[in-house]
Amino acid sequence: MDLGLGFLRGLYAFVLSCCIVFCLRRLLWARRKRQGKRNLGFFPTYTSAGNALQALQAIAQPRADYVLAEKFDDEADDDDEGEPDSPEKQLHRQLRRIRRGEKVERLIVLRR
Repeated sequence: MDLGLGFLRGLYAFVLSCCIVFCLRRLLWARRKRQGKRNLGFFPTYTSAGNALQALQAIAQPRADYVLAEKFDDEADDDDEGEPDSPEKQLHRQLRRIRRGEKVERLIVLRR
């Protein structure tokens, strides 16, 4: 058996067990509420499950937007010589960012 396949099966088993526990806790809570008990216990909501999955996604897929923002700040500091940018220089800087695959909110064309 391949190690990756074993890991994937373990991951599927973990996710399935979490889903089963989630549904069972909801059912137990509803049953206790119908019976009129005072201590209903923990009631998991879909919102809390979504927040947990979003936190896991942030761990699994960290984004590099903050790194790109710092990179843009450094480029702006390097280009700051006290004089206004020429329109050609600004456009070439934006095109260079597009070629690198960096995010550009919108193209700005300066007029003379």
